[in-house]
Amino acid sequence: MATNKSAKKAAVKAPAKATPPKPATKAPRKKATPLVSDLSGEQLVVENLSTLSCLVGTLSETLDILVQKVENMAYHLIATEEVLAEVVTSTGLDLARVNARIRAKIASGTDSQGDPTKSIDIAANIASPLAKFKK
Repeated sequence: MATNKSAKKAAVKAPAKATPPKPATKAPRKKATPLVSDLSGEQLVVENLSTLSCLVGTLSETLDILVQKVENMAYHLIATEEVLAEVVTSTGLDLARVNARIRAKIASGTDSQGDPTKSIDIAANIASPLAKFKK
């Protein structure tokens, strides 16, 4: 009987399914960055200068974008001032009422800590009938 059991066990085992081999596509290996302790002093300086150079380039690009945006805002402000000056010239303006509104708006927006002087001066400049730019 003992021999019979071993014969059954051998017959019960099914052959393993043949799995197709996986394609040999490996992801490209990234350059391993050496640890700081593995670098010499000169290599650390070169690596730090390279990093700083990249950061300065990025900061330069960001600064260029910000300058363009500020220039665009300045152009819009100049255009708005000139349009308002023309409207004021043709319709008139109560400058005292404008100044009161400026003071109220700045006081409410800054908890009465802001100084409205610059805004009042700008409003007076816009309302001025004198030419802004003489040729």
